[in-house]
Amino acid sequence: KTTMHDLGITMPRFCCRIKTYKCETENTMKIQWLGHSCFKISHDGYSVVIDPYDLTNAHYPPLKVDADAVLVSHEHRGHNYREGVRLSGTTKPCPYEVEVIDCFHDTSWGSLRGKNKIHIINWDGYKLVHMGDLGSMLTDNEKAELFGADVLMIAAGGFRAMPSDKTKPLADEIFANVVIPMHYAHDGCGSRRMERVEAFTDQYMPLDLVHFYDTDTITIDHNTPQQVAVLKYMR
Repeated sequence: KTTMHDLGITMPRFCCRIKTYKCETENTMKIQWLGHSCFKISHDGYSVVIDPYDLTNAHYPPLKVDADAVLVSHEHRGHNYREGVRLSGTTKPCPYEVEVIDCFHDTSWGSLRGKNKIHIINWDGYKLVHMGDLGSMLTDNEKAELFGADVLMIAAGGFRAMPSDKTKPLADEIFANVVIPMHYAHDGCGSRRMERVEAFTDQYMPLDLVHFYDTDTITIDHNTPQQVAVLKYMR
C-alpha cells in the first residue's frame, strides 16, 4: 500500500496550530469530536452521532447531544450510551449509506472483549470511516474496503484498543485524506493507562502534516488538504 512516506515528501519537522480551514463550496461535511471515540457528523441539515459514551468514571461529564441518528461500534459503556443522544424524530429519509466491517475488540477473536464494528459512511460523495475499538488485525480485503477514505477516525491511545504503534501503520495503509485521532488521554479525561495523542502523531513524517486545532470541529470539502487533524475537546 502507498504511504505518505512512500511519496518522498521531505518537509521540515514541526507541527502547526491552526483554527480551521475555510471551505468555499456548499458541499461540506462538519465533523465534531465530542471526546473519547464520539463524533457528531453533520451535512445538509442531517446529523449522526457515533459511539456516544457514559464515562463519568473517566472524568468525562455526562454526554448530552442532539442528532437525527446514532451509530454504535460495540456494546461497552464508553461507546453505546444511546440515552445521551436526543434524537430529533425526523421523518426525512436517511441520506447516507452505511457499510459495516465486523471485526474484534481484541487479538483473541473476541473472547476477551467481544466484537467491534467498523462503520463506513458513504454520504454525498464522501467516504467516512470510524474504526471503533479495533483490537484485531484486518485482512487485505478489509483494508482495501477502507482505502482512500476522505476521513478516518482511528484510536490513538491504546488500552482496550489497538495501540498507537499499530494504528499509525494501519492509518498509512488506509491512506485517508484526513486522519482524526480518537480514544486517547487528554485534559484529565480518559484512563490513566491510555497513551496521549502525541504517541500517535509523533510518528508522522513530515510532522507538519499534523494540525492541532483550537476547536472541536473540522469542516471538510473535496479540496481539504491531506492532514492529521487533532481536534480540541471543548465540552
